[in-house]
Amino acid sequence: MFSSVCAAIKLIIGKYTVIRRAVLCIAAAAPLLLCSCNISVEDLMTAPSLTADQSAILDVIQQSNIERISLKYPISGDWRSPIQFFDLNGDGQDEAIVFYSVTQEINARIALLAKTDEEWIISSEYQGDGTEVNSVQMLSGTDANILVEWGSVNPNNRQFGVYAYIEGELLIGFKEECSDILMGDFNDDGILEFYYVSAEKPGERFRLKYADDIGRGYSIISEIELSAEMAALLSLKTVKNPDGQQLIFIDESIEGNSYATEVFALKNRKLSPAAAGGEFDIFSLSVRQTELISRVFTNVSKTLMMVPSKVASRETISDETLWRYWYYVQNDSLGYYFATFVNAPLNMNVAIPDEWLETVTVAESEVEQRLFIFTDTGTGETIFEIKVLRIEDSQQTYEDEGFISIQRSVGAYRYLYRAGEACSARNEKYIAEHFYGIAN
Repeated sequence: MFSSVCAAIKLIIGKYTVIRRAVLCIAAAAPLLLCSCNISVEDLMTAPSLTADQSAILDVIQQSNIERISLKYPISGDWRSPIQFFDLNGDGQDEAIVFYSVTQEINARIALLAKTDEEWIISSEYQGDGTEVNSVQMLSGTDANILVEWGSVNPNNRQFGVYAYIEGELLIGFKEECSDILMGDFNDDGILEFYYVSAEKPGERFRLKYADDIGRGYSIISEIELSAEMAALLSLKTVKNPDGQQLIFIDESIEGNSYATEVFALKNRKLSPAAAGGEFDIFSLSVRQTELISRVFTNVSKTLMMVPSKVASRETISDETLWRYWYYVQNDSLGYYFATFVNAPLNMNVAIPDEWLETVTVAESEVEQRLFIFTDTGTGETIFEIKVLRIEDSQQTYEDEGFISIQRSVGAYRYLYRAGEACSARNEKYIAEHFYGIAN
């Protein structure tokens, strides 16, 4: 017991000095499966390494509450302390921010304390938007931005807000519900930005919103309506094009038990549909009946997105469930790039010649694990084989049987291939040169 308490105490002994104004971004998240870490005042007061300030802070908070309190430890993030010290007003004297819960209350609390004449006083106190504190992170910039994520009992509607330290108090400046939120310094200006999808509300369409600190606090800079068919959010992610353009990808369930993807770009701080002038309409081509999430990666020249569905112009392919289609998103256009055979558990994402899409199927060998055989659907002839080995496995036996090593490994696996007599040298070279991992 003593060692575990001492380990916990190490987490709360930290002192940080930051610049004059601090903004606290408080967001409600929903990892229901994560456990909390609570230590009561009584437990901490018996620890030999408590500082005088920490003991005094805990005394003040307990005295202000009739019920017993427990400190709430952040589950992840850079800071794991329930008591954090900052010089918020630049006067050389630290203020304290404390996360804790009170018996008989559902949500955790956040309190701001200041020290006056050697006495700690609670200057602000709020009930948080979740039962747990998931993480606390700091983003440096012209202001000190502190990101706090709350664990919530509702995984669909998550509350977040921006709290500003103004004249000795913690004030709520920006607060909304959302289905999901992305937070980060996406434009590399040292300030935290938000992309988020609004919460589900009866009779209202979902909206994608972009918020940033404009120097007088956070505000919504741009927002755009999502598809009228959208029923729920599946996934929200963002990538940056090689040309510097920020793209936001939204996977969603839609009416009719189907799924689709929308993509938006941020241009001059304004959201707009991405690739609106391209050959394909992203939403239409991505409609699918299975709950698959699009994948995105950026290579040297293009940002590619994998749409997990077939394209209308490719309806004749023999088995569309085996293939995934990639499109490039660049310069306001979306174009077909190539098709790949994907096996996510084995981190395998191998490009397939277009001419194979209508004539070739692939299946794992019934005799040997992790051996994939590409077969001509008309003749039954083996066109191509791929063998997946673990890093520690020997490949000599397979090389003796004519397999060639692909000089690329992904995670715990490496890959070999063998071309059949019906595989042209051009197609063999194409596959060998377009073998991608999907670990990202």
